[in-house]
Amino acid sequence: MRRVLVWMLGLGLVFAVLATLIAPSVLGWYFTPPQGGVVMMKGDDAVRWGMNRLITTQLVALILGAVLGLVIAWRWRKRADGTAGLPPPRTPTTPAPVGPGGRNPTSV
Repeated sequence: MRRVLVWMLGLGLVFAVLATLIAPSVLGWYFTPPQGGVVMMKGDDAVRWGMNRLITTQLVALILGAVLGLVIAWRWRKRADGTAGLPPPRTPTTPAPVGPGGRNPTSV
């Protein structure tokens, strides 16, 4: 369970960081901001739109990373459990040597 959680959090964090680094350039290249009002003098709408898109992209990347981490951890866990099997059976131990009088060396 802990391995699954570590994979999910780790890949979720990696994907969120990658989204933070990559998303601004992709948003500027692929999408056009809304053309409401005079953008040259006051760009509040465009900044709000851009920040909402960036946060949405980060959240989607976090969720995708967590799902990918869950899949990877689940696949590796199934393989490890299938090959391990049961532990080998215990072999009977040989009895302790019996000394004179039917006592073992550690008895009083």
